[in-house]
Amino acid sequence: MIPKGSVLVVDDEFGPRESLRMILKPIYDVHTAENGQEALNFICRESVDLVTLDLKMPGLSGIDVLREIKKIRTDVEVVVITGYGSLTNAVEAFRYGAVDFIFKPFNVAEIISIVKKSVEQRNFNLAIKNLLLRFKDRKFSGMEEQGEALSSLSASVDLPPAAKELHRELQESLEQLENFRTQKVSVNYMDFLKVLIYILESKEPYTSGHSERVSMYSDLIAQDLHLSFQEKEDLQIATLLHDIGKVGLSNRLLEKTNLSEKENLDIRLHPLKGIHLIEPLDFSHTIISAIRHHHERWDGNGYPDGLAGEDIPLLARIIALADSYDAMVSNRPYRQGLSGIKVQEEIEKNAGTQFDPHMVELFLSQIKKDGGFPSIHPSISFH
Repeated sequence: MIPKGSVLVVDDEFGPRESLRMILKPIYDVHTAENGQEALNFICRESVDLVTLDLKMPGLSGIDVLREIKKIRTDVEVVVITGYGSLTNAVEAFRYGAVDFIFKPFNVAEIISIVKKSVEQRNFNLAIKNLLLRFKDRKFSGMEEQGEALSSLSASVDLPPAAKELHRELQESLEQLENFRTQKVSVNYMDFLKVLIYILESKEPYTSGHSERVSMYSDLIAQDLHLSFQEKEDLQIATLLHDIGKVGLSNRLLEKTNLSEKENLDIRLHPLKGIHLIEPLDFSHTIISAIRHHHERWDGNGYPDGLAGEDIPLLARIIALADSYDAMVSNRPYRQGLSGIKVQEEIEKNAGTQFDPHMVELFLSQIKKDGGFPSIHPSISFH
C-alpha cells in the first residue's frame, strides 16, 4: 500500500484552516498549525511533504516562515494561500521557494489539483536529485561496474502511480542510459546530464535539444573570452541545466503566446525553481548564478532580480544571448524560425538593452567567421 503524503496546513484563522483540513483529509495525512512558530516546531519533529501557508499571521509572517522552512528542509514544498495577495508578494514567495500561490477565497477543485501536482512534483524532483547525486558520486572503473550502478538507479526510482507521467519520463532517461551501456558507450556525468535533459525536453517537440544547442552557441560566444578550463566546464553544465526549472510546466503553457498574469509568473520563475531543484548537488556558485540570472537584461529589466550591466554574472550574459538566439531561429507553434538576416537585426537592435554589447560583438564575429548564420539546427550528439 502506498503511504499517504503528509500536508501541514498553517493559518491563524480557524475557518480556512479547518476547511483545508477537511478538503485534503481524504487524500493526505493532514496536520495543522495556528502560527509560524508552531509550524516550524512541527517540521523539525515530523516528516512533511507539503505546507499550505497563510502570509498574514501574528508573530512570524508567512514569508519569514517560508524562508525558515527552506532552511530546515529544502525538499518540503510550500503552497502560499492568502487573502492579502499581490504580484509583489507572489514574486517574493516564489523567490524563497514557494511552488504555487493561491488567493482566498479558494476553489476546492483548484486546491486539490495544486496540492496533488505539487506533491507529485516533489517526488519527481527528489528522484531526479537522487539520480544526479548517485551518478555524480560514482567513480566507474569499467562497464560492468557502471552497468550495476545503472541497474541500481533504475530499481531505486519508485514513485507512486499518481505520478505516472513524471515517473515515465525518469524511467525513459534510465532506459536511454542503459541503451548506451549495452552499446559499449561509456556514460560519464556530463553525458548523463545531456541525456537526462534531452529526455525531459523531448516531451515538448518545439524545444527538443534546446539546451544542447544553447551549450554549443555559448561555447561559440565564449571562444575569445579566454575562459579557464573550470569556467568552460561550469558554462557547459550551466547551459545544460539552465531550463531545468521548466520541468513540470505543461507543454500547453510553454506553447502559448497570450499568457495570464499567473501563467507568465510561472514561466518567469523557472530560473528560481531550477536552482531550488539542483541545490543539493553542490554545484559551484558560478553554475548556480549562471542558471539564476540567465534571463536578466543588460538594461536591468530582466528577471528574477533585475540585475543590470556587469552586475549580471559573465556566464549568465553568455547564456542569455545563446538562449535568445536559439529561441529566434527555432520554429514555434505560433511562428516559423526567423531568417539569418532577421536574427542578426534583432540581436544588433537589442545590444546594450537586452544583451551585453560585448557578447553581441563576439557572437556576430564568430558567426561571420563560420560563414554566416546557419539555416538549420545542428544535429545533437551525446558521445
